[in-house]
Formats: sequence, structure tokens, C-alpha cells
Amino acid sequence: MKKILLTTMLVTGLVSYGQDCLYGTVSEETSNGGNISTGGAFEYFAASDFDVPFGTVFTINQVQLNVLKGEADLEYVDVRFLEDDNGKPGEPFQTFENLVPTSQELAYISTIEGMNAYTITVDLPGSFELSKGKYYLDIQGAPGDEVAVSWEIGNEDTTSLGRFDFSKFGTEPWFGGSAYYDYIFQVMGTCADSGEEQPDYGEECFQGNESNEYETGLNLRGGRLADDFIVPENTTFYLSELKMGTLQLGNIVNAGISIRNAVDGRPGEVIYTAENISPKTENFFGYHPFAGFPLDVVSVVLEFEFEEPFELTAGQYFIEIHDVIHVPFTDFSAWEATSLPGIGGNAFESFDGEIWTEAEGLNLVFDVLGYCKETLGVDDLEKSDFSFYPNPVINELNILSKSEVKNSSVYNVSGQLILKSKSKKINTSSLSAGVYVVKTELVNGQIETFKIIKR
Repeated sequence: MKKILLTTMLVTGLVSYGQDCLYGTVSEETSNGGNISTGGAFEYFAASDFDVPFGTVFTINQVQLNVLKGEADLEYVDVRFLEDDNGKPGEPFQTFENLVPTSQELAYISTIEGMNAYTITVDLPGSFELSKGKYYLDIQGAPGDEVAVSWEIGNEDTTSLGRFDFSKFGTEPWFGGSAYYDYIFQVMGTCADSGEEQPDYGEECFQGNESNEYETGLNLRGGRLADDFIVPENTTFYLSELKMGTLQLGNIVNAGISIRNAVDGRPGEVIYTAENISPKTENFFGYHPFAGFPLDVVSVVLEFEFEEPFELTAGQYFIEIHDVIHVPFTDFSAWEATSLPGIGGNAFESFDGEIWTEAEGLNLVFDVLGYCKETLGVDDLEKSDFSFYPNPVINELNILSKSEVKNSSVYNVSGQLILKSKSKKINTSSLSAGVYVVKTELVNGQIETFKIIKR
């Protein structure tokens, strides 16, 4: 699926700090939208989220959005910037009311009689700065005729960074964030370096279990689910993000995420916990049948980002989801599961976090992402022979050994030689998804043969 988000808030070609930058989405000319009319008998609101990345100071001075409206110009626009409140729009911290748009240009002829799509540009009367975090843009428009104003949305199958599509009527609570649609907007200004420095956590790495065409899922309502992952020997893993596949009708507002030690291949004691963490992103991947359930359910991939990475030394761990808060359209909510081979053993279920039941033959669909740092000291180098990471792998396989690599050969399951390398870093980006056998010969004569999974 195509991505339409202009990521990292930098316009293509403007890659240095202190330059013009923006966050936003691009119209797909859907002729569809959500009501944001104000100034009449009823008040309609809509809000869309955006994230300022670490190390950036974003100074905002302009907002642009696409609306569906009648021929008359909007009389004014109200623009509010809201805090994040555990996964939903919170209180406003910047409010600009009765702003006359700088321009109102026809974007395209819509398929709705009496309405067309217009790009509305609004210069803010004063700029303001935002540092790292999630924020919401809340906009209302006053129509210049009897036709309502709707904020344009994109197609439901377009993936973007964010959660989007929140709305409310009058004084009712905010509703939405279900990842099915994206409002079309751009928040514009300048980006500058904040001067913050990220600690040296090592090189980016991840591992996880892949989807099997949305095969099944384990219940997320009222219980706890956990699955294992493995930190290789002589490696420190700094876990910074969790990406998980879900099958649901509704959305997950927030959840608790814990890391447990493994005891005899089962979930053990909790060593880290993040409470009430909301997804940074949600993305829609279509409707799919689910055995035993009368309706098709939605595949939604959630990405959670931790405030500080969890430091994990070599060993087996379980990542657990618990205390999930939903906005349900039905009572169906599941962590996607697969019968494909996965990392370590099977998934586990629990109602109390003490007694765990193994889900035989099933692995949960997830990726744990972060940074890997080699922990071999001088003494360790004399004791350690060989290791590798990550597994599964996407773009690069790393070999850890006290001896240099003479050559490595990668074979498919039929025994055909696919690629060769003479480095401790093997570029695997050209490999198709599947299982491969790697044979590595070291300068000291040692030969290691092992399997990897290419994602």
C-alpha cells in the first residue's frame, strides 16, 4: 500500500534543520469528508494527530486543509491545537478563532452535487514552537452559504503515520481514531535542531513473527496475552517500539505493555512496564473473515513507542499486552495470531498474570524494534566463538565473532546458492521472504551453519 504521509516533517530536498518543513497528507480526491461546520445551529468538530520527532523544534505558522463545500467562500476558520490525552484529543493549548483564510482554491470537482473540494490556507496570527510529542489539529469552518463544510478524508486503505479521524458533535466526547480514514491537511512552519542528543544504543534492529493472511487471533478483551522473543548472546537490546497486528471492530485507545523474564519457556516475573500507552500509529489493512464470528473484521497494525528504551541483555523474554481500553463497534478485539513458525515457543494467555495457558501451535503477530549493541569485551572475545542477529532479518544480517569472516554463503531451502559475502554485515535486502541456510567460514578455519528467516 502506498504511503501518503510526508514523513519526518521535512519537505523533500529540505533536509537541513532551520528550513521550511511540514507534516501532512495528500488528497486522493475521494469526494468524502467529515462535517466541521460552525456558526450555525449546530457545532461540528474534527481533529487529526501529528507527531514532532525527537531532536526537533517545530515552529508552526500556517495550516492548510482540503474541504468539501458550496461555491461561497468560508467566512472564517477556527483553528485549535490540542494536547494528547491517553490516545484521544485533549485540552487546547493554542486557539485561533475567526481567521479569514489566506486563500480558498478549487482542488477538484467532486462527485457530490452542490459541493466541490477546495484547498484552504490559513496564516496563523502568531507562530509557536512544539517539541517532541503527539499533538492534534482541531478545525472548524463557517460556511458562506447553506451548504455544510466537510473536512476531506482519504481512502481507508491508504496507510499513514498517525491515528486520525476523530470527530464530535457539540459537547459530546471525541469519537474515532480507528485508522480507517485520514483527514487531508498540512501543518507548516520551520524545523530547527533542539540540541538534544540520543544516547548511543547501537545499530537499529528488530525481530518478530510474520502474519499468515490474517489467519486467526487471540482475545484481547479482559485478559492478558504474551509471546516470546530472544536477545542473542553477547548483545544488549534496547527495545524502543512494539508493532502488533490486531483483528478488531473498533479501536484500541491505550493499553499496558510489560516485559517478563522467561522461566522454563513460560512468562515469568515482570521486569518492565509501560502503563496506559496509546498507539502512536494505527493502519488499516482491509476486512477479513474470522472463523466463528458472523462479521468480517478489520486488520489494524498498531505501533507503540516507549518514552525510554528498555535495556535487555542476552536471553529469552516475553512481551505482554494487558489492561486494554477499547472503543468498540462490537465486542470483538484480538491480537492477530499465526500457525507459522515463530521466535522461540508458542503464545500464552492469562486472566490474572499469574497462571498462564499455552496457545498450542500459535504465535502472535508482532515486531519488537530497537537497537542492538555488541557487548563483547576483551575477556569475552576469548570465550565467544560465534553469534548473529537479527533473526528474522530484513535488510542486514550481522555476524559476531572474535575472528574475521572469510566468506559467507546463503542458500535457499533447495540448496541453491543465492548470494555470497566476505563481510560481517550481509546485505539481505534482495532476498525474497522465506527460510535460508547461511554457511559462514571464519579466517581461523571455524565453519558455522545456521538458518535465518527473511521478512
